[in-house]
Amino acid sequence: MSSDARGIRLVVNADDLGLCAAVNAGILCAHRRGIVTAASLMAVGAAFDHAVDGCRSAPGLDVGVHLTLVAGSPLRPGSCLAGPNGRFPDSAAALLQRYLTGGIELSEVRAEWSAQIERVLDQGVAVSHLDSHQHVHVLPGLAQICLELAARYGIPFVRVPCERLAMDRPPSLHGLKRLFGAASLRAAWGMARLAGARPANHPPLKFLGFRVGGRLNSERLRRLLSELQPGGVYELMCHPGLSPEEPEVRRWGYDHEQELLALTDPALRAELAAREIRLCGFADLTAGIRSRRNRRE
Repeated sequence: MSSDARGIRLVVNADDLGLCAAVNAGILCAHRRGIVTAASLMAVGAAFDHAVDGCRSAPGLDVGVHLTLVAGSPLRPGSCLAGPNGRFPDSAAALLQRYLTGGIELSEVRAEWSAQIERVLDQGVAVSHLDSHQHVHVLPGLAQICLELAARYGIPFVRVPCERLAMDRPPSLHGLKRLFGAASLRAAWGMARLAGARPANHPPLKFLGFRVGGRLNSERLRRLLSELQPGGVYELMCHPGLSPEEPEVRRWGYDHEQELLALTDPALRAELAAREIRLCGFADLTAGIRSRRNRRE
């Protein structure tokens, strides 16, 4: 077996870029001093412009669009996706309730998500991937829209957040909630496929990080890395940051700074090299696929 076949490729993707200045600063620090190779940018984020400036100072950071229908406000004025307060529903559960009762028009979702992608593209950002805030893009109907937009805008990768189902150790209420959430995401994606959603341009990466979302410390990070299998291509979702001041962000209970410390551990790179885990971005994977196609032709 060749070294390439044995090796593991890993995209470390930080969610919520653009959410606030503290999260932006942490993501950029985790890229410059740690193992983060990609980030997902919220076009509706309060610190969007700050995030774009940061991306321009970090040309090696892959940037995707973190499609949003939960928290924040729509880009399109008068959108029926907003409530009386002019904002999206506060949670994925609230969005799901509206969705199941017919309160979400798919045409409005398509228009809003198109506007979000175009706002990022208009800044000169080369968009390498799509995912969504609280993973709502896996819902039947929304999944197909996301995949259609990826094809329309030439965006190669779409996250499929189906993680291996396992309980966090030691067992905890948070771990149990995340396990239930992971099972729900897997079920939603299965229903979306049955409803007609097709894969993106490139096969999805194997996904990690939901089970420890907002609680990724050094021990959990190493435990996740120990699950990687030779020859696999993985996406590790993470949420590094400095401590946010915004009450609506603090309510999530995420330990952004703990994640930042874990991802910038100086010993990590040597450990990854010893296990033949190669850090890469989505753009690296796209280039590799094109190269193999050209050799076959």
